[in-house]
Amino acid sequence: MRRIFFAVILMTAAFSYGIEAQAPASPTEQILLERLKVMEGQVSALREELERLKTEIAKDSKAIPAEEAAKAEEVANGDKGGAKDGAVDAGSKTSTAQAAQQIGISLGNNLKLIPYGTVYFNAFGNTSGTNNTDVPLWATSSDQSNSGASLRQTRFGVRVEGGRIGNSSLTGVVEADFYGGLPAVGVGENFGVVRLRVAKLKFDWEKTSLTVGQDWVVFAPLNPASIAAAAIPQFAASGNLWSRLPQVRVERKFSGGRFLFQGAVLAPTSGDFPSGADSPFLLQPGAASRSGVPSFESRLAYTGKNWFGTGKPGSLAVSGHLGRAKVGSEGIPSYALALDWNFPLAKRIGITGEAFFGRNLGGLQGAIFQGYNPDYGVSQAGLSPPATVRGIRTSGGWAQVSFTPPVLRDRLSLYGSAGIDDPENDDLLSVTPRNWRARNLSYAFVVIFKPIPQLSIGGEFRRFHTTYFLTGDRDAGHINLGAAYSF
Repeated sequence: MRRIFFAVILMTAAFSYGIEAQAPASPTEQILLERLKVMEGQVSALREELERLKTEIAKDSKAIPAEEAAKAEEVANGDKGGAKDGAVDAGSKTSTAQAAQQIGISLGNNLKLIPYGTVYFNAFGNTSGTNNTDVPLWATSSDQSNSGASLRQTRFGVRVEGGRIGNSSLTGVVEADFYGGLPAVGVGENFGVVRLRVAKLKFDWEKTSLTVGQDWVVFAPLNPASIAAAAIPQFAASGNLWSRLPQVRVERKFSGGRFLFQGAVLAPTSGDFPSGADSPFLLQPGAASRSGVPSFESRLAYTGKNWFGTGKPGSLAVSGHLGRAKVGSEGIPSYALALDWNFPLAKRIGITGEAFFGRNLGGLQGAIFQGYNPDYGVSQAGLSPPATVRGIRTSGGWAQVSFTPPVLRDRLSLYGSAGIDDPENDDLLSVTPRNWRARNLSYAFVVIFKPIPQLSIGGEFRRFHTTYFLTGDRDAGHINLGAAYSF
């Protein structure tokens, strides 16, 4: 239609010029010719405007894939917004192909609202007692086998893009799932309560970013891949330290983007139950909050583009955590040092993992979710010494090997992994004997098939070997058949 319009205008102009050349123009014709020249100028301006709009539309169509590429780079560097979300979709991030299809909702002023999410279905069974049935962390003394199904790991979120303040671009994210507890009704296991996962604002400059809000912590940011563990990462309490906390985080890239430094000031956490006895909605201070000081974390990561000649990127990083807790009048330090890695060993084989040591890490589910011993003491000659508070030292880690066989167009992935958390037994001695969890060893085998980029289906087998301080060893097996659809 636009081309026909231009053709009619040009033919009219040519015809008018022909008439003008053959005979002197009358006053009326002169007016018409002047109006025609004005119209020609307007058509030319309209054409320029259309070309400008086409250029802007082309830029907008590239905006989402470009942001996704930046996110992929952050994941390679260990950014928690991606790497620490577990599993099938590597967190709340989507693939580049999916991102290109995310049109979003225009909010005006170049702002775009993009909804996203993942629907998780899991059918599972446990050979013996575990602390949690659908995403177990350790074996318990119960011998009761069980089975069930759940969708409460399903998550949803919205991302707002396009904002600018000065030279920085502004992104906002709010994300939740249904793993916030179970209502006290007869079929409550099917009515998972909504839980806040992430709520943050992120300011991005060329090499620097500032994040304000609740997000994955900087310390030990990676997760094993899993079809069964998304709401709680696989190997939590078995060597995989993690948390999502309110924080202010600064990140800076240097040396051409090969190095990334992250530093954060975070809300204090000790793993204590936050609610008072009278109401589950009234927040009460935990041991870390009573210390009156925040937690501090930092991480330095190196990213290479061609590991072992595979042509694939990989990362190696070291991170630290420092905090404090207060129990009664005694202060207890909380500290840890971790190493994390994620790189290919060969074209189709990769390895990911973390190793750590530290003290009083219950807020990160370290020491099998045990932070401190409130009545530490060693009896001598039949005498009971006065009880003191002691932070529990622990060490551990996890490792996962991935393999993509050359079949089914690389849509099949196989994973084998193991994790361990081993608290110091000397720190578990107490005046009143307690059946502490003294060691937790887990291993897992995972199969994930992606018929399309948005859909993952597969199975997982996990085994727990948990040692208790007084009653000895307990074992449990967990099998899970899962599916996850991301949008």
